[in-house]
Amino acid sequence: MKKFLLAVSVLILAVAGLAVYELQEWRAVGSPAEGGTVEIPHGLGAREVVGLLEDKKVISNRNAALAYIFYTHTRNKLQAGEYLFDRPMTIPEVIGKLASGSVVLHKFTVPEGLTTEATAQKWEEQGFGTAGDFLKAAAGAVEIVRKFDEKAVSVEGYLFPETYSLRSRTTPRQAIEIMIARFQQMAGRLQQELPADKWPLNLHDTVVLASLVESEAAVSDERPTIASVYLNRLNMHILLQCDPTVIYALEQADRYRGKLTLADLHFSSPYNTYVNTGLPPGPIANPGYPSLLATIQPASTNYLFFVRTLESRHTFSENLAAHNRAVAAYRKLRGK
Repeated sequence: MKKFLLAVSVLILAVAGLAVYELQEWRAVGSPAEGGTVEIPHGLGAREVVGLLEDKKVISNRNAALAYIFYTHTRNKLQAGEYLFDRPMTIPEVIGKLASGSVVLHKFTVPEGLTTEATAQKWEEQGFGTAGDFLKAAAGAVEIVRKFDEKAVSVEGYLFPETYSLRSRTTPRQAIEIMIARFQQMAGRLQQELPADKWPLNLHDTVVLASLVESEAAVSDERPTIASVYLNRLNMHILLQCDPTVIYALEQADRYRGKLTLADLHFSSPYNTYVNTGLPPGPIANPGYPSLLATIQPASTNYLFFVRTLESRHTFSENLAAHNRAVAAYRKLRGK
């Protein structure tokens, strides 16, 4: 009996000693990772993860880390991704970060009014991948848009411009899906402002017109007025004569050389609003929320014309004679 009690006592002391040792190891801090971050690839098991962390000096004892993982039942909760380890951390802190998925997020900034092609260039410039891969993904994603806009001819107009926080290795397809989902959220917000059945145009045409407004408006407070001009012309079946639509058509054909000519205004394209009545078949850029809002809530005007003046503003006119005077005044100012 004494031997049994002695054995039990020894075992208890051993377990207690091991627990104290593990507790001490868990409280020990590692080192900041070289470069500040560690990429945990998909498909790694717990042993491989802690081995990688030890190799990177983030933890000093892989066995202690593995024991903590099993003790806290986080074995199946460790998530792949890029993690920031820019300061010494204890094992519980390190494992807690991986279990919560607190990955590094990278900013992808898309300004208002860019085309899909220009957005692809931003994707490349900001280090996410190639513009070519983005464009391929965009071409294959139109079916997502057609689920809520059956008239969509591409994702043009539906890649909502914003600054997004993306995980490392986010694919172009994933980014495009996120941007389209954000557009849908903004469309819902528009319907909170004004029910869709009270909009001047349906969703598809609203996005098309908003893209024209986005391309023309350089000053925010002019957006509703510019929208009113185009809506007035649409209602009167007058050619929209929107220069950016011609530029878009030429760019799609790789024929734009940086300046419009009189010959360009006759370029044969369904997007050329100098030769085709009504709206183009699709958006010519990705409009932001203010342009979308201006399109469903335009100013109430009788304007049919506008011309750019100095400081990026416009002079609006109700008839051709007044418009011609505004054009002449602008040319005179430019000549000074």
